[in-house]
Parts: sequence; C-alpha cells; structure tokens
Amino acid sequence: MKRFVLSVMAALPFMLFAGCGWSNASSHTAPAEAEKVAEAVAEKSGKDQIFEPGSFENPQVCAGCHSDIYEQWAHSMHANAWENKWYQPDYMMANEETDGLTEMLCGPCHAPIAARTGLLPPADGSKFDATSRRGISCDFCHTVTGVAEMANMGHISEPGNTKRGPRGDGESLYHEVAFSEIHTKADFCGSCHMVIHPITGVHIIDTWEDWKNNEYGKQNITCQNCHMTPTPGVGQNPGRSAGMGAQRDNIAFHTFTGGSSYIQDALGNEKQAEMAREFLRAAAEVKLSEKVADDGTLELTVDVHNVGAGHKIPTGTTYIRKLWLQVEVMDGNGKVVYSSGHIDDKNNVDPDAVFFRLLFLDAEGNLTGKSWRAHAIGYDRRIPAKGKDSETYSIKLPGKGEYTVNTRLMYRSFTQATLDEIHERTGDSLPPVTSVEMAAAQTRVKF
Repeated sequence: MKRFVLSVMAALPFMLFAGCGWSNASSHTAPAEAEKVAEAVAEKSGKDQIFEPGSFENPQVCAGCHSDIYEQWAHSMHANAWENKWYQPDYMMANEETDGLTEMLCGPCHAPIAARTGLLPPADGSKFDATSRRGISCDFCHTVTGVAEMANMGHISEPGNTKRGPRGDGESLYHEVAFSEIHTKADFCGSCHMVIHPITGVHIIDTWEDWKNNEYGKQNITCQNCHMTPTPGVGQNPGRSAGMGAQRDNIAFHTFTGGSSYIQDALGNEKQAEMAREFLRAAAEVKLSEKVADDGTLELTVDVHNVGAGHKIPTGTTYIRKLWLQVEVMDGNGKVVYSSGHIDDKNNVDPDAVFFRLLFLDAEGNLTGKSWRAHAIGYDRRIPAKGKDSETYSIKLPGKGEYTVNTRLMYRSFTQATLDEIHERTGDSLPPVTSVEMAAAQTRVKF
C-alpha cells in the first residue's frame, strides 16, 4: 500500500474554522515566495503520493458496528470541518488573495481525505466525493501509522483493511485491528494543532508546543485525557466500542469536546453545546482584591487563574476568539457607576476591555486576525496552564456609600465583526455570536 506523507507545507489546522495559509496582506502574493511555495506544494502532492479515490471508508460504513461512537463523532467539530459556513468564507478569501496557493495549505486539514485522494484542489470542493465531505472522519484517523512532521498536519497515512487504535486487542469480522502507539500520544493531535507559517515562520497555532512545555506535558496528561472524555472531571467512560465488542472500563469519547458552544448551538447540537460550556467553565477562576483610598479611588485587582486547561487560554485559533474581563460597579441603589467590557447594541465587545488573546502583524505592521497574513505576533496576552494574569482597575467612586463589584470572565468563539464581514462578502446571515461566562466573582466595598 502506498503511503502519503502530508508534509509541513501541506496544511493548516481544522481546530476552529478560521483563516488559514499565507500571504502579503496588501499585495496579495510576493511572486518569488509564491513560486517557491507552489513548487513545494506540487512536489509534495505528486500522483505517486496520492491514494486512489475510494481508498478511505465512508464513516457511514463504520456506523454499522460502531453506532455510539459514530453518533458522537457526527456531532463533533471534526465531522463539520469542511461543510461549514464559518470556515468556508475565510478559506475562499485566503484562496483569492493568494491566487489559489492556499487551497493545499488550508484545505487538507478540513478535508484530509480529499487531499489524499487527489480530489483537492480545486478549493471549492467541486470534485469531492461523499467521503471527502465528511471532514476529519473515522478512516482518516484510524489509518494513521505515524507522524512525520510535528506541525502542519504531518501525519503518515496507510489506508487499507487494518484499522489502528490505542488498544489493538479487539476483533472484527470486517477489518483487521492493530495497536498504534501514536494513537496513545498527544503527538497524534498535535501534528494538526501545531501550525507554523510556511514563509514567515510565525507559530500560527501553538497548542501542542505549549502543552509539551508546561506541567501537563511534562506529566504526560494528554489531549485525549481531556478532550476524549464526556465532561471535565469524568475520566472513565464505560461501554463498548462496537455493538458486539467487549465491555470496557473506558471508551474514548469521540465528540472531541472543546469550547465551540456557539457553533454547536447554531448546528442544533444542544447537548454538545452544553458540554462545551462545561469545558469553558471548568477552565478558569476569578479572584478579587480591593482597596478604597481616602479620595474614593477603588483599586480593584482581578486575578484570572487557568485552573483546568492543559494549555494557554484561549488556544487554537486564538486570533478569531475573544476572552475578556467584564467589570461593573453599582451603588447602593443599583445604579451602574462604572462599566468595562460590556456588549454594545450591535453585539460588539467594548473595544477598551481587557482582552486575553493573540493577534498577528501583517506586512504593513497592522494587527490582523487573518493567519495567512501573519508576519509576526502583534499581541499575545493569554493565560498559561496553571498560571494567572492580573489586571488592576483604578475606579473613582462618585460618593460615600456601599458599592457592589461584579467581575466576569467572558468568552466568544468569534468576534461579531467577523460574522458581519462574512455577511458583507457573501450575503449569508449567521446567528449573532453569543458569549459564555467562564468564571465570575463579586465583592462589596465601602467609601
């Protein structure tokens, strides 16, 4: 069986449907760089490295025996990686800006089977078969035999009758079963969740590298330990992998829960959306300390602790996400005398709020959330695993009395401006982005 290694030049990640690829923001493509990338992509996608269409099983076939796991996966972000109205507009925008060069820099992560069977390009997916449209599906993951590049989707695939996983002791009448060490490691996930800009070298997504170098990585608490369990704190998921399979103390949960509650709600997946909110709420805590000076100035220090995530928060496509502090001070009559981080009437977050996120600099030195334009990191204020970040507010209280201080740590998967931009470009109206309260704290002060 031929083996196809999708090299470091071949893709950007599927974690949360965002801009991907590379380019000069103002002049679209630099000709010399474009030619170099085009040659590299062409070399790595030659016919001798592509499997025949149909080499990978349609996930519907897997559902026949693995019905529970199939249902979990079918409601996951992986299953919706390609046919996704949040990802597609930026993917096509990147493709246009780079004269088509990002179709094989972004597309393979969202439609890996299409990339490995020669059905991608073109970027619009017009050649895709039914299996290719199912995103990151069963047979793609369970025919991986190793990782050649620890970034940019460097998996090694070997499609065929042997399906690989973390045990290897099961039996099937339909296919062979084999143990795969790579399926037990965070590297399996990290090969996609670690993305390096192929021209500028900017670390567009650093989740795996971050994990590897923090306490979770050093203790080998893997991605699977957290994201393949039903909810935070539930380490065991008893059941059977297949209808006729052996009863196990723990079966990997294939919803791959993260923080994507907004998209899950928009897709109608209420159960999965609530699970995502549970993950978000388990990640952080807020603690307050305060002091009122003689002149009535409240010095409020807000400490945000990352208590539950095995990586910085936020992570992944942090350049399209927002994590911020919302602070409100009310007097004894309930009148708001100070506000920061609230939502305006157009569903946008107060631009003067304290944000925990990452943004890039484009070729002209402007902040951007479009990863294909990344020439450097322009803003990076994320909260490390088992770490904290602090912000002190100086708030002038209007008079004597008792005041209530409410502080909330809020999260959004997208900015509203991103969705508005999609509407302007495509005419598609997406549901307004919603906020999730990850943590909160309250205190009272007197002046």
